[in-house]
Amino acid sequence: MKLDHVVYFSKRTPVEDAAVWKEQGMNGAPGGRHEQWGTQNALYYARNAYIEALSVEKPEIAEMSTQPLARLLVHDLTAYGPGWGTICLRPGNLYQFEKKLHEKGFRTTGVQEASRRTASGNLLEWKLLFIDEEIGDGLPNPFFIDWGVEDDARMEQLLASGTMPKENLASHITEAVFRVREPEAAAGRWAEMLGLSQPKGNRLVLENAELVFSQGEGHERLTDVAITLDGTR
Repeated sequence: MKLDHVVYFSKRTPVEDAAVWKEQGMNGAPGGRHEQWGTQNALYYARNAYIEALSVEKPEIAEMSTQPLARLLVHDLTAYGPGWGTICLRPGNLYQFEKKLHEKGFRTTGVQEASRRTASGNLLEWKLLFIDEEIGDGLPNPFFIDWGVEDDARMEQLLASGTMPKENLASHITEAVFRVREPEAAAGRWAEMLGLSQPKGNRLVLENAELVFSQGEGHERLTDVAITLDGTR
């Protein structure tokens, strides 16, 4: 199980988000548009995963969308304002992983085809899987992605296309931190869901990053993302 990306819910445009990252010394860029969901994004690629700044482009489409991430985006921007939202994991074959989720009693949305129009106008396609759940103050479950290519091949594609600048290979997302009311209980639930060893405490270890559950009040969400600049773990 690998971290694929972390999602920040933004009220800025992708150009504005990329400019904010540049001010922070982060080489990100506008990503593109999800035409069917009314959303748009900016992307910052690190060596092992990436940050997506997701925002609404067309409210008339996004606010009517049944797509789970678009629904969470609209809900959180309305209820809480801009901020970290959720994470996406890469479990391998989504159909096989969905079967395991069903065996554990989780309901899912089914594997969905997804796409976005890149800044250069090309159509990028992938598959998504969500756990079927209500949106509220509780911690959203992660969602899952399959890009249809092996990790090494996708990295080569990102570098060759210039989507991922070579200097970004020096950065590495090491932790995703969640604010929850009961950290150890939340870590245990996610370990069961993801097929990981039961944690000793509030941390889950993925193949390429760690998930940290920190105690706090208020709505439960992703609250912080740690990035190192040495490219190693």
